[in-house]
Amino acid sequence: MKHAPFWIRFLHFCGLMPQKALLALFDLLALVLTAVAVFLLRHAFGGTDPVLYQWVLPLLLAGPVLGAGMGLYPSVSLPPHREVKSLFQLVSLIYGLILAALFLAQTGDAYSRLVVVGSWAATVCTLPLMRSLCRRLFARQPWWGRPVLIFDNGGDGRKLWRHLRRRPEKGLNPVNILPLPETKGEILALFAVQARKHPGVIAILVQRGGSGSLDIVTEASRFFERTLVVPVQESGFRVQWVSPRDLGQVSAYLVRQNLRDGRRLGIKRFLDLLFCALGAVVLVPCGLLLALAIKLDSPGPVFYRQKRIGRGGREIRIFKFRTMVQNADSVLREVLANDAALRAEWEKDQKLRRDPRITRVGRIVRKLSLDELPQLLNVLLGDMSLVGPRPIVASEVGKYGSFFEEYCRVRPGITGLWQVSGRNTTTYAERVAFDHYYINNWSVWMDIWILARTLPVTITGYGAY
Repeated sequence: MKHAPFWIRFLHFCGLMPQKALLALFDLLALVLTAVAVFLLRHAFGGTDPVLYQWVLPLLLAGPVLGAGMGLYPSVSLPPHREVKSLFQLVSLIYGLILAALFLAQTGDAYSRLVVVGSWAATVCTLPLMRSLCRRLFARQPWWGRPVLIFDNGGDGRKLWRHLRRRPEKGLNPVNILPLPETKGEILALFAVQARKHPGVIAILVQRGGSGSLDIVTEASRFFERTLVVPVQESGFRVQWVSPRDLGQVSAYLVRQNLRDGRRLGIKRFLDLLFCALGAVVLVPCGLLLALAIKLDSPGPVFYRQKRIGRGGREIRIFKFRTMVQNADSVLREVLANDAALRAEWEKDQKLRRDPRITRVGRIVRKLSLDELPQLLNVLLGDMSLVGPRPIVASEVGKYGSFFEEYCRVRPGITGLWQVSGRNTTTYAERVAFDHYYINNWSVWMDIWILARTLPVTITGYGAY
């Protein structure tokens, strides 16, 4: 921290983590500036008295304090969808307190309902955006987050190291990865040396199988203030939505599978239909213009239907805008037969970065993912959902391996975790891992977060080709 800015060193001197302080500051700015902007917008039309709203400011200033009480500033960042849920609860709590104060003071008629409700609705959107801006500005700074040491006893820690390096916004900065020795004496000596060398570090124990008679977690807790335990199964990392539970003499992890909750699935279906109805106002005219452009660009139909695998493993036919030449299959066979490099690229990911079958309009349409707009019809028919794994063809089943059974448990989606996490810049194995994570950790809030992320990813065309 010697070369860090003065204010960073001052925060450390005061015992505050820069990451937490900056997130709290951006939260405060979102709460106050959004409320002020909504008030000024309403004030422009007259009929509001600024003096009446002065007492609301202290409640807004207390937002970060309430957020801290709700666990919004942890050392290890929350998953994005859980953070969005917690931020929604924070905003609702603050404006619930404001409404309660108005009710108790019996002065509600003097205040604009548009200001109160509008500020709540706007802040629900601006608060996650401000946090995203904060991380975009500062997450790659060396002082962001907490340093971590990875202790690995099975050779799986390197994968976790790469994951954390690529995602600095999580607030965990690996400083070293060390293999765990075999004997208790060597392990304790290693812990002692590293604890002195890296004060305040978080220890991550990547454990495969049992550890004999030594309780490594307890021993690590003697040297490190915080220890994260990453259990690894024989088939590699498994990501599940788990919550710790205290059973008295032992600790347990509760694994919750939301996809078996009919009430939550009903909400998911309701949101699919609601967002389709709301989006139709914009998307239908857009679709008509795209259909005209496709028809003028190249001969052939505007739409085409493709066989895919849906929920339960049954065959579905999805709608898409045509983005390829009319004889696309024969063109592909000819290209793959004559070019070994392209053939290897196709066999690896079922994609070609420079696909000769794509038309001029089709290249633009695919870059912006607009070719998938007709799949809203599949959503309405119940074959697909707005959010879920991308529908796969029969030849891709082998790439999913044992995870194919999990894939069959959900409706495939127009967008999903893979699309907002890199899309074609990732490997197929990473795509399967994203689908596995989504299925085993799904929640309504995860869908809302993915839908919110889809718009900027679509506009920028990140990862699409």
